[in-house]
Parts: sequence; C-alpha cells; structure tokens
Amino acid sequence: MTLDRRLVTTTNGGAARSRLTRRIVLGVATSVLAGCAGAAFARPKPDLEAVLDLAMTQASTSVLVSVDGQVVAERYAAGWDAERPREVASVGKSIVAILMAMAVEDGAVASLDQAAADFIPEWRGDARAAITLHHLMSMTSGLDDAGLALRGVTGDQFAINAAAPLRDPPGTRWAYNTAAYHLLFHVLARAVGETVEAFAERRLLAPLGMVHTDWITSQGTGADGPVTNYYSAASTARNLARFGELVAGGGVWNGRRLIDADLLHTLVSPSQDLNPSYGLLWWSNVLPGKDAFGRGDSLRFPTAPRDTVAALGAGGQLLLIVPSRSLIVVRQGDVPASATLADDLLAGALRAAG
Repeated sequence: MTLDRRLVTTTNGGAARSRLTRRIVLGVATSVLAGCAGAAFARPKPDLEAVLDLAMTQASTSVLVSVDGQVVAERYAAGWDAERPREVASVGKSIVAILMAMAVEDGAVASLDQAAADFIPEWRGDARAAITLHHLMSMTSGLDDAGLALRGVTGDQFAINAAAPLRDPPGTRWAYNTAAYHLLFHVLARAVGETVEAFAERRLLAPLGMVHTDWITSQGTGADGPVTNYYSAASTARNLARFGELVAGGGVWNGRRLIDADLLHTLVSPSQDLNPSYGLLWWSNVLPGKDAFGRGDSLRFPTAPRDTVAALGAGGQLLLIVPSRSLIVVRQGDVPASATLADDLLAGALRAAG
C-alpha cells in the first residue's frame, strides 16, 4: 500500500500547538508523501468535503481520510500543516502495543503472557509477580495508580510506577491505567536491549517512513543519576495514516510484513471479559463494553462495522480503522464540543467511500 494522492486544504480558526515536553526526534526514512505539495488534485466528493467541514467545526487542527491506501482528502487549520506533529496522547498506547508485539516476534519477549516481573525485579516475591504483560496491556493489572504523576515527573518514572501497590488481584478488575502503560516503555527497552527510540525507529517508524513522529519525554533523576521518563508521542495525520494502513493491511506495508498477523489480531481483539471493547492498548468494536472512564455498555462505534478498531487519545485524538472497507480516518485537535465526533466522522467517511 502507498499513500501518495491527496487533496490538501487549510482553514482558519486553528488552535495553538500543544505544549510538548522534551522530545527526541527520530531521524527516519523519507516519506513517500514528501515532495508532492506542488501537484494538482481533484476536489474530493461532496460527502468527503462534509467530513472535513465537520471536523473543522470541532476544534480540529488536522483531519485526513484514506481509502484503499490512498489519502483522498485532508485539511489543516491555520498555523498547521502536514509536517507539523501534534501530541497524540493515548494514541501512543497503540503504537507501544505494536512495538511490544514486535518484541515478541523478535524473541526478546517470550509471549505477552510472560510475567512482567521478569523485567521488573521489584515485583518478584510478592503478589505483583502474578502480573503479566497481557495484564498491563489490557488494563487489568490490578495496580493502584492513585497519586502517581502522569506528567512532569522529576524523579525516576520507572521506579515510582513500579512501586505502586496491588489494589486488586491481576485479571479481576478493568481500570484504565496510564501509569501502568508508562511502565511498558521501560519493559520494552529492558527486553530488547536497546532504547525505545532505537527499537521503534528500526522496527516500525523507519519502515513506514514516519519522518515526523517524535517521542514525548522528560529528564528525571533516579538513584543512579539521570533517567528518561516517557509519556507519549507526537505525530502528524499522514504519519498516523501510515500506521493505520499497517493495521488495516494485517501487518503488511508496501508488500513487506512488519508484524505477525496473528499477533496483530490479538492486539486489536477483545482482551478480556471485564471490558470487551478493549483489546491490548487498542479499542475494539467487536463486542459492547465500556469507555476509558468505565461508563456505558455498548459498541464503541455503534454505526460502524464490527471490525472497526481505534487508537484514541485525550482531547479527541483519533485514529479510526475499518479494515473491511480499507478506510482510515485521522483527526487531531483540541477537545471537540461533540461527544459523537468519532462516530460522525466515521459515518461520513463510510458514506463517501461507498
């Protein structure tokens, strides 16, 4: 699949760029989208124009629709362009999920059912030894994250989060736990024997040509000196579309398999019965379940096909993927006024795709 055709427009009313903490920019291969700004493109279908218009009325800074591996429409708010990354918030969880699965495929991790204590020695010998990587990724670890700082950590993030006590037996309660996710950055680095940045560039970002994707980090001080604390990532709509195309293609990008199809399927499928709408750091539309706040009991995207999967972040950061329709929708921006924006964008894009 390639992403090489699109219509680019801008609109007024753009929001200020989100403030990012210290970022480590990944120098990766040149995007196949680069160098096309001077080309002429036909206007998108009216239904697609309506999707773009809707997004821009909802504090978006970028919106993009891809069908069959082709970007058919995109729009940017004033002050933003296709090469300006924005924080993706918890969309970063889904990126880390792919990296963890790649570590399994490479043999650095035995399986996603491996004990997390193999990488977190502090958990050996107590009840937390029962926590698996699957528990951490499915939000069923049972860890109590009350009081843990999710940003602006000046100490050692890994040591602080690893010290969290067990509130519930692993696998008995679903609770959206970002601190547990932050632990996975450090687990990944310990497993693969290299930095998160190096592994991600080699296995994911460089092969996809995600040239404008950065990690959001800060520097802290631990018992043995300076440490890197990880929070999320910043990316562009086009880079997120590339990532989405990898998932929509069953782990294949431009004819090259980057991740095992069965491992990928495991990530985006319901991971437990406590909240069937959640996979492993991915949202699934297969079965009814709860949202990130534990509310409701319905399909995550009621009007969309059941195979729809999503990476969702605070403030309405959206990567929506419908493999059966070869459809990708990306939205970035500030908090939208509409609580149904994701459903509405999907519905409009599906109508336009025919």
